[in-house]
Amino acid sequence: MSRPLDDVNRTLLRELTHDGRRTVRALAAGVGMSEPAVRDRLANLERDGVVSGYRVTLDPAAVGAGTAAFVALRFAPDAKAAVNEALGQEPCVLEVHEVAGEDCYLAKVRVGSTAELADALDRLRSITGMVGTRSTVVLRTVFERPLDVGGP
Repeated sequence: MSRPLDDVNRTLLRELTHDGRRTVRALAAGVGMSEPAVRDRLANLERDGVVSGYRVTLDPAAVGAGTAAFVALRFAPDAKAAVNEALGQEPCVLEVHEVAGEDCYLAKVRVGSTAELADALDRLRSITGMVGTRSTVVLRTVFERPLDVGGP
């Protein structure tokens, strides 16, 4: 991003984070600006990479992915490219984070059942260069929140 966020942009981002379907008209009314001015601000936020997309949030259980787990992955240093490729092809892998410590990556996976999780773990363990995995199954999600942009 080339410039810091001002209070108006923070307000726009906060509103969009809570409801990505808000109209430009509603956003403009909320910040006391004209629709063209808000449209320009949104275009600038997109251009600057602050807003990287607009998404629908699904209920995982309603779409057959009610079982979540976090999987710590350890692999040989020279296997990183192969691991990245394989993880990118695995539809149940939603997030992958490079982490400090003994593990290389922490991945969030979602599947329909513990049997599907076992199958997914078998696939992850079979990736060339994989040394080991350690899994934590989510019993219940207490809350998830969108990124807070701060400000007023």
